[in-house]
Amino acid sequence: MADFARYLPLSQHSGADERGVTSDRRAPTAVVLRGLATALRAADDAAWNRATEREGRTVAHVVAELVAGFDRSPARRALATARRALAVDDGAAVIADDAPKGCADAAAALEARAAVITTRPQPTRIVELDDAVVAALLIGRALGVAVPVPPLASGAVALRRAAAAPTAIRAVISGHSLHATDAAWSIGHGAPLVGTADELLRFLTGIGLTAPRPPHDGDFPASADGRSPSL
Repeated sequence: MADFARYLPLSQHSGADERGVTSDRRAPTAVVLRGLATALRAADDAAWNRATEREGRTVAHVVAELVAGFDRSPARRALATARRALAVDDGAAVIADDAPKGCADAAAALEARAAVITTRPQPTRIVELDDAVVAALLIGRALGVAVPVPPLASGAVALRRAAAAPTAIRAVISGHSLHATDAAWSIGHGAPLVGTADELLRFLTGIGLTAPRPPHDGDFPASADGRSPSL
């Protein structure tokens, strides 16, 4: 069983029915891609060149990198990552000639990809789900909209990112468990730290600077019996 499948879905209630737990990430990846397509289709022409929270990256850059990662082998992905790092050092982010040319073109490409991964027999790798979720965070904030990210997707990506976090992020989360206040998942062990799924993902991916915090009363909704879930 994949690591995240031991944790997700993570109902905070005892005796939860977890028969739906699966390592197949096709469905949540497709949901995120379709959400991105919807946001891009509704955007104005100026949105394509709008800056994102990643330095030197516009919406166009983020879309191009997302599309370029489809079905890329681990070796090619590592090479592309190294090239992007060098481009950032040189101050020049390059968009391939075959990348989408605008919001409408990007929306069509992402919807087509969602259809492909939904119907194909092979499962979607966690890295492709990660790509889609990070793009949703960046593009959603740039466009001023919330791109839907299912709890299964946000939790799986959070677990992956926490396991491979750089030193500065790991120093904050070491010895703690992370609990999403608006999604039924948690990861790790130890004293709890909380935040919304969006906040936790932004911190773990290095997009945002807001660190998770100790829980306060009212952070989690009460269960059916009126009791707040225990951490």
